[in-house]
Amino acid sequence: MATYQDLKGKRVFITGASSGIGAGMAKALAEQGAKLVLHYCKNSLGIKNTLKIVKTIGADATILQGDFRDYASLGELFNQAWLEFNGLDALVNNAGVVTKSTALRDIEGLAFSETLAVNLQAPYRLSTLFAKACIDAGQPGVVINNSSIHGQQTCEWFSAYAASKAGLDAMMKVMAVEWGKHGIRVNNLAPGVVPVERTFDILNQPKMEQKWVKTIPMGRYGSVEEMGQATAFMLSEASAWMTGSTLTIDGGLIARGGYPIRED
Repeated sequence: MATYQDLKGKRVFITGASSGIGAGMAKALAEQGAKLVLHYCKNSLGIKNTLKIVKTIGADATILQGDFRDYASLGELFNQAWLEFNGLDALVNNAGVVTKSTALRDIEGLAFSETLAVNLQAPYRLSTLFAKACIDAGQPGVVINNSSIHGQQTCEWFSAYAASKAGLDAMMKVMAVEWGKHGIRVNNLAPGVVPVERTFDILNQPKMEQKWVKTIPMGRYGSVEEMGQATAFMLSEASAWMTGSTLTIDGGLIARGGYPIRED
């Protein structure tokens, strides 16, 4: 595990930290000595478990609850997060929903709208609040958005999800350009196939694993621990000149595209 000494004592707000990649991010940053504000929506048992893990590691951490579908509440949520440790050094927009539905099953666009509200509008609101707070405080800052390979290349059933992630990728670039002069870096992490609590069993079924793994050049799934380590790197001074970029970690899945597999 790489160590980033500059992350020790850094105040980081992680959304969607009750399970999956968000919990992996929290653990990795706790191991670096960061102070953590951990957000959750409904999974109270999950966030308590994440809190227990990071506190066992020795991190100073607290939790906040909020529903990102309630756009009007995001200002108060951010203010609470900012005040927990008398300011924040970084924001990790991890919370999101994975919507799988054909467009024709969502003709009125209800699922589409809700997906964009959680995956795109909420990160926009929180990021702008964070940037303004940093500028007012005269300090630098870092924003990391958890995007997806679906923002770059997608498939059936993902019109809402892919649109939200592609929008997140575009939004990140604009924010990086606008805020660079203030010392605020903005980047995206784009994970590939990473089993989490809700997908672990199905992805590890022999038939499903064979179907997926053969398309991944590295020959395996990713892990939440690896996504956490990538986040630590992106928040650290090791990536000090990195902004406006998407770090794709997918075992080479996007690189090989959807072409037939050629045997040696």
